[in-house]
Amino acid sequence: MRAEARLIAAILALALAGCAPRGGPRPIAIGTPCAACGMSIQDLRYACEVEREGALRVYDAIECLLRAGPAPARAWLADYDTRALHAADSLWVVRADIPSPMGGGYAAFIDPAVAAEIASSRNGRIGRLADFAAGGAEAPDSATTPGAAAGRDPVARQP
Repeated sequence: MRAEARLIAAILALALAGCAPRGGPRPIAIGTPCAACGMSIQDLRYACEVEREGALRVYDAIECLLRAGPAPARAWLADYDTRALHAADSLWVVRADIPSPMGGGYAAFIDPAVAAEIASSRNGRIGRLADFAAGGAEAPDSATTPGAAAGRDPVARQP
């Protein structure tokens, strides 16, 4: 009887584990509507996702996420180069002369040297998402660069 009870408990534990939240973002599909502006997401280089009130919401641009309210604790931004979603606090956000979907000029980079180069070459600023959400790195008038990488401009590349 004890072995049977342990087997049932193990099966129930596995079943419940399958129902638990994944703990991360879900993939964003082209054509998904933005939770803030309703536009169809067309360029995954700028897409982002947040968890608000227990629900995952996707945005077509970082500026839409910022307009939607305070930056949530759980947010994921796409690395411009790879389009892969990463925790927002692991990426460097640049606001510069970048043709983002909503025209705000935001893009995120996992590599701080690339972010610094883009900020420097495109009249921008660099910071974390929380910096921009708080208004601390808002104006793209002077670049803050922790060091620049030479010879690369990923923003000029086509998807």
